[in-house]
Amino acid sequence: MTAGTGLALAASLVRSRRLQQMLLTVPPLGIALPSFWVGLLLLQQFSFRRHLFPAFGNDGCAALVLPSLTLALPATALIAQLLSRSLQSELRRSYIDTARAKGVRRSAVHVRHALRNAVLPALTMAGLLVGGMLSGSVVVETVFSRDGVGRLIATAVSRQDLPLVQGLVLLGAAAFATVNLLVDLLYTVLDPRIGRTGGASPEAN
Repeated sequence: MTAGTGLALAASLVRSRRLQQMLLTVPPLGIALPSFWVGLLLLQQFSFRRHLFPAFGNDGCAALVLPSLTLALPATALIAQLLSRSLQSELRRSYIDTARAKGVRRSAVHVRHALRNAVLPALTMAGLLVGGMLSGSVVVETVFSRDGVGRLIATAVSRQDLPLVQGLVLLGAAAFATVNLLVDLLYTVLDPRIGRTGGASPEAN
Protein backbone atom coordinates (compact mmCIF):
# COMPACT_ATOMS: atom_id res chain seq x y z
CA MET A 1 0.00 0.00 0.00
CA THR A 2 2.79 2.44 0.91
CA ALA A 3 4.79 1.75 -2.24
CA GLY A 4 1.72 2.07 -4.43
CA THR A 5 0.78 5.37 -2.77
CA GLY A 6 4.30 6.70 -3.25
CA LEU A 7 4.34 5.79 -6.93
CA ALA A 8 0.94 7.37 -7.55
CA LEU A 9 1.94 10.56 -5.71
CA ALA A 10 5.21 10.78 -7.63
CA ALA A 11 3.35 10.47 -10.92
CA SER A 12 0.99 13.28 -9.93
CA LEU A 13 3.72 15.60 -8.62
CA VAL A 14 6.30 15.46 -11.42
CA ARG A 15 6.08 18.31 -13.91
CA SER A 16 7.67 16.48 -16.82
CA ARG A 17 4.96 14.93 -18.98
CA ARG A 18 7.34 12.27 -20.30
CA LEU A 19 8.47 11.24 -16.81
CA GLN A 20 4.85 11.13 -15.65
CA GLN A 21 3.92 8.80 -18.50
CA MET A 22 6.90 6.58 -17.65
CA LEU A 23 5.76 6.33 -14.03
CA LEU A 24 2.18 5.59 -15.07
CA THR A 25 3.29 2.68 -17.25
CA VAL A 26 4.84 0.89 -14.26
CA PRO A 27 1.56 -0.24 -12.57
CA PRO A 28 0.02 -1.91 -15.67
CA LEU A 29 3.33 -3.67 -16.28
CA GLY A 30 3.43 -4.92 -12.70
CA ILE A 31 -0.14 -6.22 -12.97
CA ALA A 32 0.56 -8.00 -16.26
CA LEU A 33 3.67 -9.88 -15.12
CA PRO A 34 2.94 -13.40 -13.81
CA SER A 35 3.99 -13.95 -10.19
CA PHE A 36 5.92 -17.13 -10.93
CA TRP A 37 7.93 -15.35 -13.65
CA VAL A 38 8.74 -12.44 -11.33
CA GLY A 39 9.85 -14.92 -8.65
CA LEU A 40 12.12 -16.77 -11.06
CA LEU A 41 13.60 -13.48 -12.29
CA LEU A 42 14.33 -12.34 -8.73
CA LEU A 43 15.92 -15.70 -7.97
CA GLN A 44 18.14 -15.42 -11.03
CA GLN A 45 19.28 -11.87 -10.31
CA PHE A 46 19.58 -11.71 -6.52
CA SER A 47 20.20 -15.30 -5.48
CA PHE A 48 22.04 -17.16 -8.22
CA ARG A 49 23.93 -14.25 -9.79
CA ARG A 50 24.53 -11.76 -6.95
CA HIS A 51 24.13 -14.13 -3.96
CA LEU A 52 22.40 -11.45 -1.88
CA PHE A 53 19.50 -13.56 -0.62
CA PRO A 54 18.97 -17.30 -0.12
CA ALA A 55 17.15 -18.94 -3.00
CA PHE A 56 15.04 -21.48 -1.12
CA GLY A 57 13.90 -22.52 2.33
CA ASN A 58 12.95 -20.75 5.55
CA ASP A 59 16.38 -19.70 6.80
CA GLY A 60 15.88 -16.41 8.67
CA CYS A 61 14.48 -13.04 7.63
CA ALA A 62 16.68 -12.80 4.54
CA ALA A 63 14.76 -15.68 3.00
CA LEU A 64 11.55 -13.64 3.27
CA VAL A 65 12.72 -10.74 1.09
CA LEU A 66 12.32 -12.21 -2.39
CA PRO A 67 9.03 -14.05 -1.69
CA SER A 68 7.60 -10.89 -0.12
CA LEU A 69 8.57 -8.80 -3.14
CA THR A 70 7.10 -11.35 -5.52
CA LEU A 71 3.82 -11.49 -3.61
CA ALA A 72 3.55 -7.73 -3.09
CA LEU A 73 4.34 -6.58 -6.64
CA PRO A 74 0.91 -7.25 -8.26
CA ALA A 75 -0.98 -5.76 -5.30
CA THR A 76 1.27 -2.69 -5.21
CA ALA A 77 0.88 -2.16 -8.95
CA LEU A 78 -2.91 -2.47 -8.78
CA ILE A 79 -3.19 0.00 -5.90
CA ALA A 80 -0.83 2.44 -7.65
CA GLN A 81 -2.89 2.30 -10.84
CA LEU A 82 -6.19 2.83 -9.02
CA LEU A 83 -4.81 5.59 -6.81
CA SER A 84 -3.18 7.47 -9.69
CA ARG A 85 -6.49 7.57 -11.57
CA SER A 86 -8.36 8.62 -8.44
CA LEU A 87 -5.79 11.38 -7.80
CA GLN A 88 -6.16 12.70 -11.33
CA SER A 89 -9.92 12.84 -10.84
CA GLU A 90 -9.67 14.63 -7.47
CA LEU A 91 -7.17 17.17 -8.82
CA ARG A 92 -9.83 18.38 -11.28
CA ARG A 93 -12.37 19.17 -8.54
CA SER A 94 -13.33 22.70 -7.52
CA TYR A 95 -11.96 22.51 -3.96
CA ILE A 96 -8.49 21.88 -5.41
CA ASP A 97 -8.79 25.08 -7.47
CA THR A 98 -9.82 26.90 -4.28
CA ALA A 99 -6.79 25.58 -2.39
CA ARG A 100 -4.48 26.65 -5.21
CA ALA A 101 -6.08 30.09 -5.32
CA LYS A 102 -5.36 30.49 -1.60
CA GLY A 103 -1.66 29.95 -2.31
CA VAL A 104 -1.32 26.46 -0.84
CA ARG A 105 1.87 24.79 -2.00
CA ARG A 106 1.55 22.28 -4.83
CA SER A 107 2.83 19.38 -2.74
CA ALA A 108 0.42 20.25 0.09
CA VAL A 109 -2.50 20.38 -2.35
CA HIS A 110 -1.68 16.88 -3.56
CA VAL A 111 -0.91 15.30 -0.17
CA ARG A 112 -3.19 17.10 2.30
CA HIS A 113 -6.23 17.69 0.10
CA ALA A 114 -6.41 15.41 -2.94
CA LEU A 115 -4.80 12.30 -1.47
CA ARG A 116 -7.11 12.17 1.52
CA ASN A 117 -10.15 11.74 -0.72
CA ALA A 118 -8.44 9.78 -3.49
CA VAL A 119 -7.13 7.09 -1.13
CA LEU A 120 -10.59 5.74 -0.24
CA PRO A 121 -11.03 3.56 -3.39
CA ALA A 122 -7.46 2.30 -2.97
CA LEU A 123 -8.24 1.28 0.61
CA THR A 124 -11.24 -0.67 -0.62
CA MET A 125 -9.07 -2.49 -3.14
CA ALA A 126 -6.44 -3.20 -0.48
CA GLY A 127 -9.06 -4.95 1.61
CA LEU A 128 -10.23 -7.02 -1.35
CA LEU A 129 -6.66 -8.02 -2.21
CA VAL A 130 -6.29 -10.01 1.02
CA GLY A 131 -7.97 -13.00 -0.60
CA GLY A 132 -5.73 -12.66 -3.64
CA MET A 133 -2.66 -12.65 -1.42
CA LEU A 134 -3.70 -15.98 0.06
CA SER A 135 -4.13 -17.61 -3.34
CA GLY A 136 -0.96 -15.98 -4.67
CA SER A 137 1.05 -17.40 -1.80
CA VAL A 138 0.50 -20.89 -3.23
CA VAL A 139 2.54 -20.02 -6.33
CA VAL A 140 5.15 -17.96 -4.48
CA GLU A 141 5.82 -20.56 -1.80
CA THR A 142 6.12 -23.24 -4.46
CA VAL A 143 8.66 -21.20 -6.45
CA PHE A 144 10.77 -20.44 -3.37
CA SER A 145 10.22 -23.84 -1.68
CA ARG A 146 8.94 -22.22 1.51
CA ASP A 147 6.69 -23.76 4.11
CA GLY A 148 3.57 -21.67 4.60
CA VAL A 149 -0.17 -21.45 4.33
CA GLY A 150 -0.07 -21.48 0.53
CA ARG A 151 1.81 -24.77 0.25
CA LEU A 152 -0.26 -26.19 3.08
CA ILE A 153 -3.42 -25.46 1.08
CA ALA A 154 -1.96 -27.08 -2.03
CA THR A 155 -0.89 -30.14 -0.05
CA ALA A 156 -4.26 -30.45 1.68
CA VAL A 157 -6.12 -30.27 -1.64
CA SER A 158 -3.85 -32.81 -3.33
CA ARG A 159 -4.26 -35.22 -0.40
CA GLN A 160 -8.02 -34.52 -0.19
CA ASP A 161 -7.67 -33.59 3.48
CA LEU A 162 -11.13 -32.02 3.80
CA PRO A 163 -10.94 -30.92 7.50
CA LEU A 164 -7.64 -29.12 6.86
CA VAL A 165 -8.99 -27.44 3.72
CA GLN A 166 -12.09 -26.29 5.61
CA GLY A 167 -9.97 -24.93 8.45
CA LEU A 168 -7.72 -22.99 6.07
CA VAL A 169 -10.70 -21.59 4.18
CA LEU A 170 -12.20 -20.46 7.49
CA LEU A 171 -8.89 -18.85 8.44
CA GLY A 172 -8.74 -17.00 5.13
CA ALA A 173 -12.34 -15.83 5.49
CA ALA A 174 -11.66 -14.55 9.00
CA ALA A 175 -8.58 -12.64 7.82
CA PHE A 176 -10.55 -11.17 4.90
CA ALA A 177 -13.41 -10.05 7.16
CA THR A 178 -11.04 -8.55 9.75
CA VAL A 179 -9.08 -6.53 7.21
CA ASN A 180 -12.23 -5.19 5.57
CA LEU A 181 -13.64 -4.23 8.97
CA LEU A 182 -10.45 -2.25 9.66
CA VAL A 183 -10.77 -0.59 6.25
CA ASP A 184 -14.36 0.46 7.03
CA LEU A 185 -13.26 1.90 10.38
CA LEU A 186 -10.44 3.77 8.68
CA TYR A 187 -12.93 5.39 6.30
CA THR A 188 -14.48 7.32 9.18
CA VAL A 189 -11.04 8.54 10.25
CA LEU A 190 -10.14 9.85 6.80
CA ASP A 191 -13.59 11.30 6.11
CA PRO A 192 -15.80 11.75 9.23
CA ARG A 193 -18.81 12.53 7.00
CA ILE A 194 -19.00 8.85 6.05
CA GLY A 195 -19.78 7.93 9.64
CA ARG A 196 -22.40 10.68 9.93
CA THR A 197 -24.19 10.17 6.62
CA GLY A 198 -23.69 6.42 6.15
CA GLY A 199 -21.48 6.70 3.09
CA ALA A 200 -21.55 10.06 1.37
CA SER A 201 -19.23 10.52 -1.55
CA PRO A 202 -16.23 12.63 -0.53
CA GLU A 203 -15.90 16.14 -1.91
CA ALA A 204 -13.99 18.99 -0.39
CA ASN A 205 -11.89 18.68 2.76
